[in-house]
Amino acid sequence: MGTSASSKGSGSNQPMVPPWADDQPGAPIPAAPPKRFQAFRTSFGKYLKGGDGGDLRKSLGHYARTSTGGSGVGPRRFASVYASGGQLYDVLNSLGGDGATAADQGLSKASLTGQPLDVVCQRLAEQLAPENGDSDRIRAAIDEAMLEVLGEGDFDPGQLDAETINRILGEYLSQSVFQEIVEEVGGSWANAPDEQRTPEAEGELLELIRVVVDKNLGPQLANAGNMTKTDVHRFMREAVTEVWREWESYDE
Repeated sequence: MGTSASSKGSGSNQPMVPPWADDQPGAPIPAAPPKRFQAFRTSFGKYLKGGDGGDLRKSLGHYARTSTGGSGVGPRRFASVYASGGQLYDVLNSLGGDGATAADQGLSKASLTGQPLDVVCQRLAEQLAPENGDSDRIRAAIDEAMLEVLGEGDFDPGQLDAETINRILGEYLSQSVFQEIVEEVGGSWANAPDEQRTPEAEGELLELIRVVVDKNLGPQLANAGNMTKTDVHRFMREAVTEVWREWESYDE
C-alpha cells in the first residue's frame, strides 16, 4: 500500500518545502526547526506499538504543526499533486465524453476502451505524473485511486460519470497525502510489533485521511457544476489547507 518498508523519511536539515514542489514559488519559507520530525515519529511509533487512535491523532497534530510548518506552509508542499489532479480531472472528464482533450494528451478513448484497467492506470500515470521528486508518489496515487473506485476488469469509459470522477479525485488526493506521511514516518515503522501491524496501521491511517479529505473536498466537487482543471487545482489546495487546520488542533 505505502512505502513504509523502504523510506527513511526526510532529515531536519531539508527545507520545509522543496523548491520544485512549492505552489507559492518565491514566497518566504520559514527555516526548518531542529528535530522537526521527532515528536511526529515518536507518537506514530507509539501508535504502531499500541494501536491507540489517540496516538495516531497526536502524531498527525505534530506532523501538521511542526514537521510541515502548519497550515500556512504544509499545503504548499503539494504543488505537483494539485496540478496533476487538475490534469487527471480533465482527462477523465474527456474520456467520459467525446474524448478530444484526452486524445490531445496521447490518451485516445479508442485505444483505452476495453484495455485491462491496470494498463489504463499505468498509461494515465505515465502521462500525468511530473518529472520531479513527486513522480513516483503521483503515479502511485493515480493508480490506487483508479483501482479503488473502478475495481478490476477492463476499462469502460461509460463508467466515468461526474460522481465517479469526483470519487476518483478524492481518492487521488487522499492517496497523495497518505504517501507523503508514510514516507516521513521513516524508521519509526520499525516499531511495528509484527508483520501484520504495518499494513493494518497503513489502512487505518489511509481511512482517517479519506474521511477528512472527503469532508473538505467532496462538497466542493459536488457543488461545482461545470469544473475546469483550474477549479480542481484550487479545490484540492483549499481542501488540504482545511485538513492541515483540523490536524493542527489535534492535542494542542
